[in-house]
Amino acid sequence: MAITPETKIGDFLAAHPDQQEALIARIPEFAKLRNPILRRTVAKLATVELAARMAGLPTAELVCFLRELAGEAAGPVAERAPTPMGDLRPEWAQASAVRTTLDADALLATGEHPLARVRRALLTLTPGEAMQLLSPFRPEPLLDQFRQEGTPCWCEAEGAGRFRTWILKA
Repeated sequence: MAITPETKIGDFLAAHPDQQEALIARIPEFAKLRNPILRRTVAKLATVELAARMAGLPTAELVCFLRELAGEAAGPVAERAPTPMGDLRPEWAQASAVRTTLDADALLATGEHPLARVRRALLTLTPGEAMQLLSPFRPEPLLDQFRQEGTPCWCEAEGAGRFRTWILKA
C-alpha cells in the first residue's frame, strides 16, 4: 500500500492494525478510533489529508509518519493547497434559524452514526432552516460529504475539543 494524502485512515489501519496504538500515541485525537462506530464509519471516509487537518498537522508530516509506521520508504509528498478552515460565519448560520441540535457524543454512545441522524433531521426542516451538530472533533468527513452534495455547512470551534457544525436546508 502506497500511503498518500488520499489514503483512507481505515485502509491504513486495516493493512496495519498493529499500528493503531502508535498512531494514537503520536496523535491523541485519533483515540476516537477505538470507538467501533467511528472506526467503521469515519475511518473509512477520512483521508490522511482530512485526518491531518483534524489533528492540526501538515499533511506531509502525517503521511511521512504513517509511511514510517508501515515500513515504507520515505519519499516526496505531493500536497494540494490547504482548504481554509477559518472561513467567516455564513449569514444563514444564526441561532434564530436553528430548529434541531444533535449531540454526536450521545449518538455515538448509543451506537448511532451522526451522519445518518443528521440526514433524517434535515428531512424535517423547511428550506432556510438550519440544524446543528455538537461534537468533540471537527467532523471533516461529514463536512466534505455535505459540501460535495451542495449542502451548505459550516463548523466552528467552541473551545478545546468542542465543535458546533451548522447545516442548512437549502
